[in-house]
Amino acid sequence: MPVAIDAEKQDMKRRNFRAGTPMILLILFVAVSATTLPAQTVFQNPDYDYVVDIPVGWQVIDGAQADFINFADPQRQAVFQIIAFPGDRFATVAEIDSFVRTQFSAEGDSAPFEYLGARAIFADYGFSVGAFSVRGYMVFINGEDHDFAVMTYAPVDSYEAYHDFLLSAVDSFSMNAETRTQPGPVSVFFAEPIAQEGSSDAQLTLPSGRSATLPLAVASPEAQDAANVLIEREARILVQYATEPGASPRIGAEPGPPWAQAWRRYFRMIYRDNFARLEPVTEALFEDLAREDVPRNEIPAVLLGWLQSARYERTRSISDLMSPGACLTEFAGDCDSLGLTYAIMLTQMGFDAILMVSREFSHALVGVDVPGEGARFPFQNRQWLVAELTAEVPIGQIAQEMSDIGGWIGIKLDPTVVW
Repeated sequence: MPVAIDAEKQDMKRRNFRAGTPMILLILFVAVSATTLPAQTVFQNPDYDYVVDIPVGWQVIDGAQADFINFADPQRQAVFQIIAFPGDRFATVAEIDSFVRTQFSAEGDSAPFEYLGARAIFADYGFSVGAFSVRGYMVFINGEDHDFAVMTYAPVDSYEAYHDFLLSAVDSFSMNAETRTQPGPVSVFFAEPIAQEGSSDAQLTLPSGRSATLPLAVASPEAQDAANVLIEREARILVQYATEPGASPRIGAEPGPPWAQAWRRYFRMIYRDNFARLEPVTEALFEDLAREDVPRNEIPAVLLGWLQSARYERTRSISDLMSPGACLTEFAGDCDSLGLTYAIMLTQMGFDAILMVSREFSHALVGVDVPGEGARFPFQNRQWLVAELTAEVPIGQIAQEMSDIGGWIGIKLDPTVVW
């Protein structure tokens, strides 16, 4: 049977993706009427408002019931289901859990937690689908307007191979567009014992030279460890989309091959997990810039120069990516970690920004939609002024050997925002 929840928490960091399992059809899928957003993996249910960012290659299966949506991986082994209920259907989250366990004859371990103000339950359940034994994760949420059962599972003999995908699918769920920049339910569950409020002992030197105290949600080792769990999980998923040796590192026509779409989803998942945590730091930065009378149109350049002074550092992990919280605490990072931090802060200050990554150049930049002279990257009908994070050059400048726009992938980090 499924292992205890506490054991799962300890085991998450040690799990590795193991591919290769036989093809089987788990269930007769029920179809869905959902609206596909511009990003290839992002779907919004127009009747129940929720948004999901499913793994690349997974698809909605046929049907027409908006309250019972099914996705499946390309091999039709792993299943991702979302059941939506009217908000007055269940009085408590325990009733949702009991209803689903009864319907599926499921057994296993579960634990309550709070998800963005709603009572929720995280469950590790096993049950049978016809002749097959399956195991997976479920999150039940007792919301105001709607209740949800967010479920994903795979055959027991494929469970380890799909483990990261199962957690990632559930973690991609947002109850509505307003919660799209809040951590997903899996991230919230595993981080719940960590102090999310209060100040740490860590100090951040602001552009003016003043100091600001970083919040625990950014600077505590526990918070950074929780952020790294998601980063490494998503990196293990990303490597499954690696291109064949000798294949072009360029994406060609949009939306590009699966590996390019996987890169985009990878950064979207990390962006979402860290966005809200950085808001207090961004507020302190904005106040610091205001006290220095920095004009609004100069903020992107001043913020860029400040981050360019950070120490260059890589993690050498599977992801080779520092979390934004670690970047600020250590005031260090590499191109993509500092770029992600910069893009989050710009967005929180009201600027439109994209991340730009390149397999060909092994580098990352940020594109900012502001006036100014310099190199620009065309993406989704805009011309983005480029920002280099790891060299002390003005905004708009890029190394000549990296200036070919065909070598870059643009990433809209919040695809639910309409430009």
